[in-house]
Amino acid sequence: MDGRWVGAMPVDAFFDKCVPATEEPLPDLSDNPFAKVPSDGAESSRYDPFIAAIQGWMPHLQGVNTSTKGDTVNNVKLKTDISIYNRVDGVAPTDRTDFSRMELWMEFKANKDGAPFQDPRDDTVESRRSAIKDGSFTPATVEAIMARGQLAHYAGAQHSLQFRHFSFSIVVHGDHARFLRWDPSGTVVTAAFNYRTNPKLMAEFLWRFDHLSPKQRGHDVSIQPAKLAAEVDARAREQLGIKDKKIPLYKYQVPGLDGIGYTYGPRPPSQNRSLISRCTRSSPVYWIPAENVDGGTGSCGELDEPDLDAQTGHDNGKKGPWSEPRVIYMKDTWRFLSDLPDVEVKAEHEIYKILHEHGTPNIPEHVAGGDVGGGRTQAQDFVDAPWLCVKPRISPYQHYRLVHRIVGRALFKFECTKQLVTAVFDALKAHSHALNSAKILHRDISAGNIILTDEGRGLLIDWELAKLMNEVGSRRPDRTGTWQFMSANLLQHPGKIHTLTDDLESFLHVLGWMTLRYVPAIASYTARRRGKDLVKFDEYCEEEGHSAEGGDAKHLILVGGKYPSLTFQPRCETPLFELLRGLSTPFKSVYEDPPTAEQRRKIDVDRSKYDEILEDLSHDIRQYEYDKNIQCLSSATWFINEIKNVLDGDGWPTNDAADLHLPIASGEHTHRQMQIKTSQLQFTQSQWEMSKAPSMNSKRAASPTPEPSAKRRRCTPDVSGSGI
Repeated sequence: MDGRWVGAMPVDAFFDKCVPATEEPLPDLSDNPFAKVPSDGAESSRYDPFIAAIQGWMPHLQGVNTSTKGDTVNNVKLKTDISIYNRVDGVAPTDRTDFSRMELWMEFKANKDGAPFQDPRDDTVESRRSAIKDGSFTPATVEAIMARGQLAHYAGAQHSLQFRHFSFSIVVHGDHARFLRWDPSGTVVTAAFNYRTNPKLMAEFLWRFDHLSPKQRGHDVSIQPAKLAAEVDARAREQLGIKDKKIPLYKYQVPGLDGIGYTYGPRPPSQNRSLISRCTRSSPVYWIPAENVDGGTGSCGELDEPDLDAQTGHDNGKKGPWSEPRVIYMKDTWRFLSDLPDVEVKAEHEIYKILHEHGTPNIPEHVAGGDVGGGRTQAQDFVDAPWLCVKPRISPYQHYRLVHRIVGRALFKFECTKQLVTAVFDALKAHSHALNSAKILHRDISAGNIILTDEGRGLLIDWELAKLMNEVGSRRPDRTGTWQFMSANLLQHPGKIHTLTDDLESFLHVLGWMTLRYVPAIASYTARRRGKDLVKFDEYCEEEGHSAEGGDAKHLILVGGKYPSLTFQPRCETPLFELLRGLSTPFKSVYEDPPTAEQRRKIDVDRSKYDEILEDLSHDIRQYEYDKNIQCLSSATWFINEIKNVLDGDGWPTNDAADLHLPIASGEHTHRQMQIKTSQLQFTQSQWEMSKAPSMNSKRAASPTPEPSAKRRRCTPDVSGSGI
């Protein structure tokens, strides 16, 4: 979370901007409400006395000491020191940490040595400038880094298991405390205050928080528990494959379809993800037109009737793509908003509209979506505040929801390597058409963004990061893409503008990574060897205060002509490997120095005759190959033709389907890379499989946890151990 901390905000300003006041007067405070909270001794000795001191300021909430009773989130047990819950029948609903229910949480550090933040010496401009220069607000001590990481982990768990736009928490260190507000753009941190000598600040915050509405506390009120007639509820569960009746269904509002109908489904599976940035969650849901809700008695009269003609093709008086109940796919994300003047970032459904108008093939049809009300981030609004003592790297985001009618399956479920290549081929044609006809560059080619149809063809999805080619300059400070599949050039140069060549290289990495990860190999290709080859796609290095970098391993294997691995031999002979070798060839010239002007002057021949005499000009072959490779990279045409020729050829086996259980030894992975193995790739892809009606369990009254994933974080990864 480097650069995502916004502080130190004065507490009064925090109240004014983030915690609305209530008309109910705060009860009178005793002279010393925290007198019974120990000042020294074990940290745990403070929890219960602290709860006793603050409980009177929370008439509708209940504080609970949850320091010894944890909650398992993505196979990691987490325990907040104090959890604050809504009272149910006058008491807390649980006596343990439960991130799916808590309204607020508190973390304690016994003394200032474990404090995650350090305010400037005083409130002068000079002190703040000094803090910005030396980064002292986020200390680089091991204790502070671990403390910030712990806080970020807790906030991420809460947002993963709840429907939230933002949340609050309190960190106490010694006799001082801070309030924090979390959203996908960053975390606002107040200045520290002494809660013993100034208890009114703690009382005021908790009193205000207790009286806030769910929306003011950060809950996403566009999602509500479903209230369906019994027969409609049963049909929705059957279509979604939810066999356990204990799993609750929710009604999701989808902007662009308001008044036409509703989407219903379970809570999207949680994932080990960063709280910062897009925070994408997706899941199949059941679409029910308005006239079918509550068995035909439901009404959508309270919602405005939208104009859907251009977006969805639906006419209320006619049959259209949204006129029948069916399983559809929903994506819930936070889309990037540029903070640059005169720069508009189109929403994904608007990109799809342009693509459809230009007849782009191999993409989902009938797409609807829009911004969710109340879902704009706030941390970016304070990057120019006079109290700022950090150098933030903040981007604004807007909560966004999109649906489309496609029902597909994940790319890693290919039935043979020819089907894998065919899917990538189809996606490449979609990409090429979008660029040439609609002048749109995708910029996030990954294995998770290519899906298979029931017919075994490929669709290119997730155009959220796409950019119109007539846009000038960079929208944001971060790169766009999915780490494992980003070009070596983008990984090595964080400030580089994303180009067609980068997307073409990403298509290559999709094929290369999927091959190494899922294509069965001969016995001599061990789990350890497979792990060593795959970790090249994960290569990662980050220094304090700098953007993450990587790509050196990709660079070397592309220049060396060893893509993707010389040691890999498939169990079944397949043209896939010769195809990979061929497709990787042009990228050698991207990472080598171009011929000099002097070298070019040495060739004094007619280019039309160059091929005939090439053998006699061995010292100039490199220049010829360089020019040829660069020409191949000028469009997708060469790649499309190469793949088509290989697909049309013989030798494709029919018994080399993806093996989802291939062992991968972790010994070659760093600790950070092992963390990444549980992030997003198969998480995203596995949810496409959920649309095929899987069985779901009822753990936590939420949706099922998918199989572990191997997708790297987006280009500014979550570093859960490096900062709060």
